Amino acid sequence: MAGTKMPGAMTREMIMVHTAFLREFGNMPQLVRAVAEGDRKRTEIVADHIELMSTSLHRHHEGEDEVIWPRLLVRCPEEIRPLVHGMEKQHERIAAQLTALGGQLAAWRAEAGAASRDAVHGTLTGMLPVLREHLGMEVDYVLPLIEKHITADEWDAMVAGISAEYQPDRLTLLFGLMMYEGDPASIQDAFDTMPVEVRPAIAEMAPRMYADYAERVYGTRTPPRLSAPARAA
Repeated sequence: MAGTKMPGAMTREMIMVHTAFLREFGNMPQLVRAVAEGDRKRTEIVADHIELMSTSLHRHHEGEDEVIWPRLLVRCPEEIRPLVHGMEKQHERIAAQLTALGGQLAAWRAEAGAASRDAVHGTLTGMLPVLREHLGMEVDYVLPLIEKHITADEWDAMVAGISAEYQPDRLTLLFGLMMYEGDPASIQDAFDTMPVEVRPAIAEMAPRMYADYAERVYGTRTPPRLSAPARAA
């Protein structure tokens, strides 16, 4: 295949992204439940975080839908066809839950009430099983096909297309969010897709930006990791 990625690079990058999504969404129910009724400042902080991650997850899925699935259906139809229906259904379920969540967040922001907070909490809690199942299926069944049938250039174009939708500071924050539990090889794979001239600045700024952000959201610069998730709420 065309491109210069080392074997397994796309898998490592995707696992790093998945780990970040699972960590942040997994910690959300407790964050929401801990917001006191009427605490508008804290409501805004937590709602902003949920909105950021929800938008990022939606864009992640859009990139897959536009770049990955059509190519796999052409290049390995017999291997991918059994997975398509289930994966698309999961995308639809998650999209519907994210849409519902958007309306609930708007109501929670407006009133900072217990009922609207609990609605957000319920939707997040209900979304977690399907999100975990979906991301797990991607790792187990889809990523091996991506490594075989998607070129490095196509993969990098998908990443670049998603990245172009963010302002530079927000993109740097999200990269720091992914780096938080990324192994060195995964982080280097991601750096390799960036212009050489920006890599030193991103390497320095991204972890610091996420630490500052985590302190605001979680009250600590080292929030619970996926390997040690927050207590269920």
